[in-house]
Amino acid sequence: MSGMRHKDMSGDNTDQLKPLPTFLRKFLVLDPSRVEFRVRGFDLAEKSHEERLEAIGKAFLRGYNLTLSVRSLAAFRQALEQEAPFFRGFFIEGGAMGSALVDSLPFRQPMLPRYLAEFRAHYPMLVHAGVGLTMSKLPWREKAILAELDPLYRWFAYDGCGYHKMYFAPEKSLASPTSGLKGYASRAYDQGAGRGIWFISGASVDKAAQTIASMASERQRDLWFGVGFAICYAGPAGSPEFRTAKALAGDHAAAMASGVALACTARMQDQSILPETEEAITDLWGVSPKALAEQVDAARISLPSFTADNGYALWRDIIAGDFGRR
Repeated sequence: MSGMRHKDMSGDNTDQLKPLPTFLRKFLVLDPSRVEFRVRGFDLAEKSHEERLEAIGKAFLRGYNLTLSVRSLAAFRQALEQEAPFFRGFFIEGGAMGSALVDSLPFRQPMLPRYLAEFRAHYPMLVHAGVGLTMSKLPWREKAILAELDPLYRWFAYDGCGYHKMYFAPEKSLASPTSGLKGYASRAYDQGAGRGIWFISGASVDKAAQTIASMASERQRDLWFGVGFAICYAGPAGSPEFRTAKALAGDHAAAMASGVALACTARMQDQSILPETEEAITDLWGVSPKALAEQVDAARISLPSFTADNGYALWRDIIAGDFGRR
């Protein structure tokens, strides 16, 4: 954080942002009640689960809404530091959505490139997933948004699309046989849809498994990957939930565990892993979260020459292969 503070004091104009006019902010701001279970109509869950998932959604919206009025990246960093460490990734994800949305408006100095440069080092997966939520709402922005993204992590933008559709329009998403996307983008989309299933199921492994079982068999591997990511990064879950998910995933257990591994890496990157998650990861993988994250990073670094179309797929396959050998 010392580097951030040094930049704050430098007076660098690139830190400055222009807030939206009041009338636009009123039109684009999102009410925190939008993420409450009673409003969304999600499956009823244990009270503690509802409270956790609603708090996650509200952290996301705080990040999103702030991008509409914030005057500098320094102010955004200060607001981020006021968030509990567990919620900061979701706050960043919301801010990424807002940054991409603000850039869609005419006569604006681009915000997204600076936002990505500021936060992708510690939140690479979440910041890329966040821009995907805007891509889902504004598909005509897809090409421009993708041009700003890291070639390896850009698939998380399609993850964000899938999450957005499943979270905000679950009935339509569950009824639709495909996302309409081509190639690996459709798989990344289903990864995000799996994350969304965890939320609409009220963090119930049994309900999530039932939902996935009702969907096309060719989609289930990636849906389970997304559920694994959400179990680990969002929770609430401990060792029993991880073991149950592994059992119910069946042939897709390695995919589910791969989602857990990437989410563990994300939590280690932003230094926000919870004790319950540490225990569950050790139980599932047989190594500490720190060791698992190091292995995931080593797999990324050791990737052979790849194109933007196959790097992320190779990374996921390597992680799944590691789990299969345990």
